[in-house]
Amino acid sequence: MNIKINRKSETAIYLQIKGAIKSLIASKELTAGYKMPSERKLAEELSVHRNTIVKAYSELIAEGYLYASRQAPRGYFVNTPEASQTFTGRFFPLEKMIQYDFNEKENIFLDIFDDSNKNDHISFGGIVIDRDAYPTEGIDSLATGMLHSTVDETARLKRNICKLLSGENTYVNPKNIQIVSETNQAINYLMDMFLHEGDTIIVEEPIVPDNVSLFRHKRVHLVTVPMEKDGMDLVALESLIIKHHPKFIYTIPNAHNPTGIVMSLEKRLQLLKLTQRYGIPIIEEDSLREFRYTENRIPSLYSLDKHKSVILLYSFTLSFPYGVKTGYIVGPYDLAERLGRYITINESSLNSLGHYLLNEYIERGLFEKHLSFLAEHYRKKRDLLVRELDKIKDKGLSYEIPQAGLLLWCRLDENIKERQLYQIAVKKGILIMPGFLFYPYGYQGCGHIRLCFSKGSDEDICQGVRLLGEALDECQKNDSHPNITNTSERKNKK
Repeated sequence: MNIKINRKSETAIYLQIKGAIKSLIASKELTAGYKMPSERKLAEELSVHRNTIVKAYSELIAEGYLYASRQAPRGYFVNTPEASQTFTGRFFPLEKMIQYDFNEKENIFLDIFDDSNKNDHISFGGIVIDRDAYPTEGIDSLATGMLHSTVDETARLKRNICKLLSGENTYVNPKNIQIVSETNQAINYLMDMFLHEGDTIIVEEPIVPDNVSLFRHKRVHLVTVPMEKDGMDLVALESLIIKHHPKFIYTIPNAHNPTGIVMSLEKRLQLLKLTQRYGIPIIEEDSLREFRYTENRIPSLYSLDKHKSVILLYSFTLSFPYGVKTGYIVGPYDLAERLGRYITINESSLNSLGHYLLNEYIERGLFEKHLSFLAEHYRKKRDLLVRELDKIKDKGLSYEIPQAGLLLWCRLDENIKERQLYQIAVKKGILIMPGFLFYPYGYQGCGHIRLCFSKGSDEDICQGVRLLGEALDECQKNDSHPNITNTSERKNKK
């Protein structure tokens, strides 16, 4: 069976095997009714303990991927999915109390992000905008009229958003727009309005842990679909749709976080056809669209959609970061209207002073000018980071140069342990995001790290990569010691 195990991965071996089998089922390499190898046979093939296979099979049975037959023919078999072709329409919020708790991955992610706002380390960790990239032209003069404005800033901002979107060949009416503070808040509202506890949402994997936390605390069943070089794997997606009957698909088609992948136009059109076939709406987040480094502008899913089945989310947090926490949702008129009423209940007021600043900056033509500056500023940062990484490419690290976004998703050689690399890097004074944080159910294969180039100066980038090279050397040196069996594997052998 085509299963590869990375014995140096932070993910337990049984979870790697489970994930690999799920992928084989999703890609239809293992079809319905296929008889799986016996526990003992697969254990011998993969050189693991039989109990490891038992645990992987047991979880796959619990999740409906396999079933066990105790009558002839006996054994484990791939389950038969049932298709659903109906769109269930709108949902109403459940009034429920949610107790927030954070698992280890979410805690590590939040700690790294918080530390990225400090100056104790060279940060490749969180997406934090460098002060040198803040808009400066005309800012001082804007404050003078701020306290004397009598205009409805929210309505004014909606009109300005329409103008900005027209530059992306997306034409909407102010009635299609609802202002929010940030995209996570927008997702929160959509979950409350449309989903019941236990409903399913499909997301791209890898996925940022704060979104995982958000879905988990909403008691939503999170199903992940793997990524390909041009976007999500649509063959796997259709299998997951048939199996889980999701209420939404959530995607970041431009500069996906953390991979930086830009979904191709062909795949966007295929995705829309697929979701229309099964009647599933899409939540499209597009907060990094300004950070693109090619002239090619691929239309958003929202602008390509002909059936009002896509909801577009955007935040100004990175493009206008003066504490102006402002974003928006674009969707059908009735959706925007209901969201407006829901927000009125949950918020006493919106950020009118921040909206004034943003409106003035847009209407004076300064915002568009600043966006051009941002794209050039961060293109240079990206190119510098790539040049420096090329100097240490023989130390077990590789990557694809992103065409958009603020980060590099780097692949590690199999003999490099992500967690160990992260810990050594911190001791050397640099922050990186280890890849295992972005896989809520674990993963098989090599490790990754995410390097964000949004904050550091040129000197920080050069120094940080040099220190990262030293950390990689130490990981390689530590790996020269005799291998230690995976913890979960040792327990199984006792």
